[in-house]
Amino acid sequence: MKQAEFTSKSTMTEENGTYRFTFFCERCDKGYTTQPIHADSVKEAFDRAQQQVRKHFNRCHSCYRWVCDGHYNEDLMMCTVCAPRKQREEE
Repeated sequence: MKQAEFTSKSTMTEENGTYRFTFFCERCDKGYTTQPIHADSVKEAFDRAQQQVRKHFNRCHSCYRWVCDGHYNEDLMMCTVCAPRKQREEE
């Protein structure tokens, strides 16, 4: 079984031997940027960057997109497009 890749929306900048990545929610394009990463290769830096920002993303168990907390229905473990949150009735 092929391992799912992390969010496909990202950018990278390189400056003075360090890398900085920004990963974006696949629903709203909200971005999370890493701290500068020192690495021997872009691949190594990218792998470290994913580990750094993964806590800001959730993988929908229906469409498999990576979304931010704002677009994730944690009760159903799906993005809010696949499983909209129910509005709580005020008592």
